[in-house]
Amino acid sequence: MGAYVNGNLLPGEQLVAEAKLHWAMFVGPVLLFLFGLLTGPLKGFFITLAVVWSVYRGLVYLTTELAITNKRVIAKTGIIRRNAVEISNSKVEGITYHQGIVGRIFGYGSILVRGTGIGQVPIPFIAQPDHFKHEVGCVLHA
Repeated sequence: MGAYVNGNLLPGEQLVAEAKLHWAMFVGPVLLFLFGLLTGPLKGFFITLAVVWSVYRGLVYLTTELAITNKRVIAKTGIIRRNAVEISNSKVEGITYHQGIVGRIFGYGSILVRGTGIGQVPIPFIAQPDHFKHEVGCVLHA
């Protein structure tokens, strides 16, 4: 369990499921790095850009938390500026997920949490989004 989720559990609240980000979020930076190795005069530029992008994605990977408890759906993102959304289970209007063909093959997708009064909270690169959506559905309909 992530530090944010663990530190913000309410009395009597229990973690039901937690989503993890998928390694596919690093494919773009790796491809850019490989492209940089193949280019001539702009080699250093592309490699530097790939490294910066990889570090950024690594920080996103380490600082993103998505969890469902018996009382709330919790989503926290942010490296320097923290964005946290905590939606009471009774206020969740729905959770959908999107998986393209590559996402289906490798097991990742995007989750979209819709809550009353907060709009939509999209979270990309979630590993096994169908499993997380199922877990949320089980909690919300229990």
